[in-house]
Amino acid sequence: MMIGKFTQQGDSYEGSLYALGLSLRIVRFSPVPAKQGNGPDFVVLGETGGVTFDLGAAWAKTSKAGKAYLSVKLDGPTLAQPINGALTKQQDGSYALVWSRDARKDDDQVAA
Repeated sequence: MMIGKFTQQGDSYEGSLYALGLSLRIVRFSPVPAKQGNGPDFVVLGETGGVTFDLGAAWAKTSKAGKAYLSVKLDGPTLAQPINGALTKQQDGSYALVWSRDARKDDDQVAA
């Protein structure tokens, strides 16, 4: 399910997030200036009412088909649990943030 739409602005991505209990008109993926080890490549920032806050992190990845994307994890006090997703380039040049369910958790719940 697509939960956001973004455009690339230099090394950053800017857009909106609108699903899963969140509605933010300003969301920014900003590059981490000094990545360390397995740390994220981007910090995800939200903005509302002139206040900027941490919303999550993203890691640069490459799919099996050789396409670049960002693996995204959003988390915060307003979310019941973290949101996993991917920021992928679309045919029109925009970027879609697509929510994905963690299948491992679903399997654990079925087995319980």
